[in-house]
Amino acid sequence: MPTAPHHHLPATFFLLLLLLLAAAPRPAAAASTDRAALLAFRAALAAPSRAALSSWRGPLSPSWSGVTLHPAASPAPAPAAAPSVAELALGGFNLTGALPAAPLALLRRLSALDLSGNALSGELPCSLPRTLVSLDLSRNALSGAVPTCLPSSLPALRALNLSANSLRLPLSPRLSFPARLAALDLSRNAIPGAVPPRIVADPDASALLLLDLSHNRFSGEIPTGITAIRSLQGLFLADNQLSGEIPPGIGNLTYLQVLDLSNNRLSGAVPAGLAGCFQLLYLRLGGNRLSGALRPELDALDSLKVLDLSNNKISGEIPLPLAGCRSLEVVDLSGNEISGELSSAVAKWLNLRFLSLAGNQLSGQLPDWMFSFPLLQWLDLSGNKFVGFIPDGGFNASAVLNSGGGQGIPSEGVLPPQLFVSASVDNVTWQLDLVYDLQATTGIDLSRNELRGEIPTGLIAMKGLEYLNLSCNYLAGQIPAGLGGMGRLHTLDFSHNALSGEVPPSIAAMAELEVLNLSYNSLSGPLPTSKFPGALAGNPGICTGEGCSEDARMPEGKMEGSNHRGWLGGWHGENGWVSLGAFCISTMTSFYVSLATLLCSPKARNFVFRPVRVEY
Repeated sequence: MPTAPHHHLPATFFLLLLLLLAAAPRPAAAASTDRAALLAFRAALAAPSRAALSSWRGPLSPSWSGVTLHPAASPAPAPAAAPSVAELALGGFNLTGALPAAPLALLRRLSALDLSGNALSGELPCSLPRTLVSLDLSRNALSGAVPTCLPSSLPALRALNLSANSLRLPLSPRLSFPARLAALDLSRNAIPGAVPPRIVADPDASALLLLDLSHNRFSGEIPTGITAIRSLQGLFLADNQLSGEIPPGIGNLTYLQVLDLSNNRLSGAVPAGLAGCFQLLYLRLGGNRLSGALRPELDALDSLKVLDLSNNKISGEIPLPLAGCRSLEVVDLSGNEISGELSSAVAKWLNLRFLSLAGNQLSGQLPDWMFSFPLLQWLDLSGNKFVGFIPDGGFNASAVLNSGGGQGIPSEGVLPPQLFVSASVDNVTWQLDLVYDLQATTGIDLSRNELRGEIPTGLIAMKGLEYLNLSCNYLAGQIPAGLGGMGRLHTLDFSHNALSGEVPPSIAAMAELEVLNLSYNSLSGPLPTSKFPGALAGNPGICTGEGCSEDARMPEGKMEGSNHRGWLGGWHGENGWVSLGAFCISTMTSFYVSLATLLCSPKARNFVFRPVRVEY
């Protein structure tokens, strides 16, 4: 008989191990059985993965990487108390190949399995140990669908994490999990179709705390069955294709602490029923098609820390009852149609770290308390219709804006700002852990308004600022001389105003400055630095070189090589479309005026067309 090829030997060895394991007695031989199961698990993986488990040698012991035993191994354990595997934590071990489910199924006392952060492939099995309480297969390359047999095959399961895989098939409408399940995370896959109407078999008896289906391709409406799971504390459905209105029964979730429905296609108004979620800490509804005015019922959310309603079609004014939301730290109402003057309700948010009202239709003057929030890190009022002067007061209130190089709360230095809200369930206490991370540069943006007057010296004195944008207003006067003291500033934009005088020479000493734009003002004098060659375009009095001649202060029309281009000209060529267009219009106008004069005036015609006398 011919000898079997060498590449078939691992498969034969794997089958013999399974036969031996099935016939192994228990519980006296639990240690040897679990040892054989783990060795079969290692043998089933790709060759590079086996090297990562090189510590799996000799008798089964706690020294094996990622292996936790129960009961704890003693120097001379009795046969009846032989240790068996309780937990297997191999997250981030660079394991590759198909998920070896068969050997794992033989670990009959396994309660926790963590294979996250590997490169395991294949489909999800239904043959895992029935004793599993926690299963984490996140951040792998698993494909296919979530099988309907999975919940029934794991009756003790309390936490299931399948996030960041390659699951691309719809969830079955019959998929439902037992009442014991506390955390279900299917986020960051590509699961299409509708959300199952009943995530849990019995919503009234459910212990589900966390449901995360975000970053998938779910479509259709949010099923009303979700609002019946009253135990929910964290609901994440963001970054899908969900449509329709937010279910009015959302207020039934009285234990809800975080609701993230952002970046979908939801329409209608922000439901007044949200007031029933009185324990809500984080509310994110941005990036939808919500409309209507903000409801005064939101005043009941006095524990709310994060309110994100950005990029919707919300109209009306900021209602005064929102003053009751005194715990607010992050407020993003940008990209809406909110109008009227700034409500004094905003002044009550004393814990405010981040406020963006950009891209709305707010009007009136900036109130005196605008900069008086003690923890303020980012303020964006750009793209509105604010008028009047920038209030010269309250600049010393924020310890962050005045940190002066590291004495205040540190900034993440991210532009544009980003907000991350995450949730997890502790596998010991079975309680929800919530945290949010605001990554934002320390900055103020008042651009694209109708502000006038001079730049307040108090604004320039905030040494913790990293970003300052006052562009596209009607600010006049000189740039304050103290600008050079802003040692942490890396972005400064005063462009498209009516500022005059010389550019402060202290700009040359600002080591952290990366972006400078002072273009299209009426500044004069020499360039203080050559680091930003285009920063002073459109200023007729600016000169370059070692010396500054009298031509530097000549009118723009007499300046040689002037490049005052206007808004469009700044993007097209040295002289821009505006200058070229003006020349063409002037030329054509002169031509047609001359032609009209020639045709309509008899004297002009007789003069032009008179016969020529030739003399010899």
